[in-house]
Amino acid sequence: MGAPRIQYRGQQAHFREETAMTGAATSGSTRMSGVGLLSDLAALPWHQRPPAGWWPVAVSLAMGQAESAISRCRALAEALPDRLDLRARLGVMLLRAGGESAVQEAVDHLAPAVKRDPDHPHLRRWLAEALSRSGMPEAALAHLDAALRANPDLPELWMAKGKTLLALGRPEEALLYVDAALTGRPRSGALWNLRGLCLDELGRLQEAAEAYRKAALLLRTDGAAWANLGLALQKTGQTAEALRALLKAVRLRPSDPTLLNNVGYTLLRAGRTREAIESYRQASQLEPDSPLTLGNLAAALFEGGMMAEATRLLDAALERAPGDPTLLNNKGHLLLKAGQYREALACFEEALKRAPDNPAALANQAACYFALGRYEQALNAYRLAVATEPHNKQYLWSIGVCLERLGRAEEALQTYNQALGA
Repeated sequence: MGAPRIQYRGQQAHFREETAMTGAATSGSTRMSGVGLLSDLAALPWHQRPPAGWWPVAVSLAMGQAESAISRCRALAEALPDRLDLRARLGVMLLRAGGESAVQEAVDHLAPAVKRDPDHPHLRRWLAEALSRSGMPEAALAHLDAALRANPDLPELWMAKGKTLLALGRPEEALLYVDAALTGRPRSGALWNLRGLCLDELGRLQEAAEAYRKAALLLRTDGAAWANLGLALQKTGQTAEALRALLKAVRLRPSDPTLLNNVGYTLLRAGRTREAIESYRQASQLEPDSPLTLGNLAAALFEGGMMAEATRLLDAALERAPGDPTLLNNKGHLLLKAGQYREALACFEEALKRAPDNPAALANQAACYFALGRYEQALNAYRLAVATEPHNKQYLWSIGVCLERLGRAEEALQTYNQALGA
């Protein structure tokens, strides 16, 4: 019979941004982020001489003290409400370093600046990003199209349109704009990362991995680029190299629970169960209430033979997400291993109500039916599992065993032969 299956959820969404600059300025990479932000701000227009209060803002940015810089600039903008050039700079700072909660405020600061100076490409570009991140991608595209009509040779605009199209679920169109931007900025790590995201969405995994590799080499201290490379390599079956990239990403982003989840998943695939458990534990400390992280840790503990702790964590995860099909499958798996077949069957049936095409839950349900001597139902469940994973030899062998138990020896033999040739 096919071995019952427990499930993990690796392959989290890829990282779409470079590492955000933080308020605490200690590392060289953080200071470089501040310098990069100053460079972005330098491309914006001043309508008159910068006010005296601007220079402390610039110094804070140069030192990587983003939070302090934003506070100073906000106070200055409130004191000088007619200085739209100052408000535009505050809007960009909020986009780059203020987090998602500050995006609408960024729109409010950038929109008047664009109205005053509609032909400035960088003002339009930043307003477009703010609109896209605040859930108005079509409005963002309209601004980018207007900017491109006036400035068709500016790579930053091509990149911005590519990002917006990707956010709209149009990766093929996005790739055209990203490639156009790369002709003008071939050493832009952010562009290569964006190209990888487009290719990933299109299912061109090997090409995506190569794009992420270039991004990681250009953005050596950016954890997001290394994380994306690791995830892409994982998808293409290059587990050892994927693990190296993900571990490098963790060194750069040690407090990222999504990344730690993916490292745990890759460690498990590499057979390094104890290290996987440790990675999931770290993720769980950062996200103690996350059912996904608790479920992954429980599954890894099960693999490591720590049944009692695995059961306790699964129950805690199910309290937070009682209808989660992966958690229900894994709870059923533990009950199945403990010989509690009817209780396990109830878990699998509940999981399949929510995810009827889940092959692991179908196969586990079939194993329960078989253990209970309900061979016809086991046969039907294995056939449904094969329909979702047609090349799984274990399911075919299990179908053959069910047919034998039902006295259908000739059909069983045909199924075994099919499994041998699968």
